[in-house]
Order: sequence, then structure tokens, then C-alpha cells
Amino acid sequence: MNRLFVLVLAALALAGCKSHPLSQAISPRVMGRVLAADTGRPLADVKIRNGDESAAYYSTSPAKGGERLMARAAVQTDSDGRFVLETQRALTPFRGSGWFSVQLSFEHPGYERFRTNYSYLNLGTNSLNGEPVLDAGSIRLQPVTK
Repeated sequence: MNRLFVLVLAALALAGCKSHPLSQAISPRVMGRVLAADTGRPLADVKIRNGDESAAYYSTSPAKGGERLMARAAVQTDSDGRFVLETQRALTPFRGSGWFSVQLSFEHPGYERFRTNYSYLNLGTNSLNGEPVLDAGSIRLQPVTK
């Protein structure tokens, strides 16, 4: 009888508990569009990188093995100038603070390299599954002046 009572009590306790996933978003899903500042036309094949990763890419010291494994590949815009950087998650068994800011760099031949950042205050919404979504809007790249 005691065992049954303990099992029922444990089952009720577990049924009432809400578990949290072991991974947490450390970078939101970022989407937007890249345009030429002079013409307003969409730019295709613009390389977009997380700003921290691009700083390591241009660093004079080589990246460490763990940094290389964690680095995400650059994303390119489509023919309409649109891009999507997917949510980046990390294993966090103990709940952390998540993400505070995202730094992005935009590169395209014939245009000046552009770097910007967004904080969680710019966060527009969450998707249906709770993932943070940030709309970067229209990014206008300036042509290189000769």
C-alpha cells in the first residue's frame, strides 16, 4: 500500500511539472532584405555573417579548433535580395540569459562592407513554436566610390 501511494504521488508530481528544453536560443532567427542604396534594387549573392564570426575571420591570429567548429557558414541573399539566418541554439542544462545582441556583416563586390547590430529590444515577435524572430528590414549597401 505504501509503495502504491508513493508511485501515485510521484506520477502526480511528474505530471504537474513542466520541463524546459535543454537547449536555448543564443541567436534569434534573423530575416531581411538587402538593397543597393543608389538604385533601390535588390542585391543577390550578398554574404551575410554573424559579426562575431566575421571579426574572427579577419583576425590576424588563427581561429581555435572549437571556434571553427562553432562557426556558422555565411548566408547569401536570393535573387530578390532576401535572407534568413536560422536560430542558433546551445546546450544549456542550467537556464542562462539567452542572447542580448546580434552583430551582422554584409559583403558584396562593388559595395562597401556594412556592419550593424540588433539587440533583443529590436525583437519583433516569436514564431508559433516560441523561437525568437528578428526582422532586420531593408539593409541598403553603399556602392564603393572610386
